[in-house]
Amino acid sequence: MLLGIPVAAAVVGGVALLPWRPPRPALLSGGVWVRGDGVAVVLPPEQTGRQTSLAPEIRRNLNAATLPAGRWEELARTALIDLLSLTGPVLADPGAPDSGTATRFPSGGVVAGPVSIWRYVWPRDASFAAAAYAAVGLEAQALDVLAQLATLQRGDGGFEARYTATGVVPDDRPAQSDGAGWFLWAAGRLLADGADAGELGKRLGVALARACVFLLALTDTPSHLPAASPDYWEVEERTVTLGTAAPTLLGLEAAVALAAAGLNVGADAELLEVRVTTVRAAMERGFAPGWGRHVRGNDVDAAIALVAPPFTRALDGVAAVRDGAVARMSRPAGGVAPGESWRDDGISWTPETALLAWSAAGLGRDEEARTLLDWLEAHRTDAGALPEKVRADGLPAGPAPLAWTCALVLLTAVELHRDRHQ
Repeated sequence: MLLGIPVAAAVVGGVALLPWRPPRPALLSGGVWVRGDGVAVVLPPEQTGRQTSLAPEIRRNLNAATLPAGRWEELARTALIDLLSLTGPVLADPGAPDSGTATRFPSGGVVAGPVSIWRYVWPRDASFAAAAYAAVGLEAQALDVLAQLATLQRGDGGFEARYTATGVVPDDRPAQSDGAGWFLWAAGRLLADGADAGELGKRLGVALARACVFLLALTDTPSHLPAASPDYWEVEERTVTLGTAAPTLLGLEAAVALAAAGLNVGADAELLEVRVTTVRAAMERGFAPGWGRHVRGNDVDAAIALVAPPFTRALDGVAAVRDGAVARMSRPAGGVAPGESWRDDGISWTPETALLAWSAAGLGRDEEARTLLDWLEAHRTDAGALPEKVRADGLPAGPAPLAWTCALVLLTAVELHRDRHQ
């Protein structure tokens, strides 16, 4: 429809007006390749085939990683290569890769994507990258990522929405309160995957305590839910979303585990356990039974994955909503939108699709997990990179690779292999 006019056409003054259609996003990069000198070069969208030679450091990490064998081995391998390429990179200017002009990110800094407005560090994306590194046995890389995030943390324990290579905020978008939760959650994932508690305390102790105190303050309210804040949708919010509330709960739960392992997280373990119980109950009061994006809503959102395994014990009523979530969020090309209420532009988003794939694997919904991973694998760029988006016609779009998607694909593949050896 165009302002109430049927989509066939409108005629004004004898001139036929075609209906408005959302613009088709373009593929901005085919992938990224780290040269032997350590400089990461952005591959053009028309690039075909992956680069077979790997920079020495990437090859060492790849050889040290424990990747799932079998069906998903190649997908996991390329996702890990791309994630390593986006971690602490020296990114050449995509317009002049041989000019010597480059942006140097610090060790452990995870860049969301190699081009344009994605050349920033998001605390959420970096936290998932740390979890993925830990899942494949690259503990040192995981710790480096979280240690770098710790240098960006505000004094109150929270984080800004994103950071430049020099650690400053690039614009006036508001802070996102989910960052502290994701930071603690990732540290908890490292601990669960075998990281030494003493090393975690040595590298991250002060930052973990600040993040924990931040979450306690965030939930020390009559509702015991955090205030409204932008989340991974990157839009202004007036009502708290599941994408903000869930990481708060996950961070508090991780703080309990870290405290039980002997780390000083800035709060008594008993207090933390009580607060976790209180916040879980508050979320069930506020979001059940619809478990939509917003409190008292029923518009299912990819964040439904965050309130059930593998993230946490499923909250009351979540299972029934999660059963139909993929179908309700599906898009013409076969992936999903960020949520049911996302604009109807036909575009699939790979991080949300991968998030639901990991969710499915954690819930034992193996067929759904395999179907979503199959789709992600089939919709990579010609150079084999995972893009941010897939258009309705099935063509990849946006930056490629995307760090968050790479991390989630790795976590999903490991989850499937870990318990079912597929």
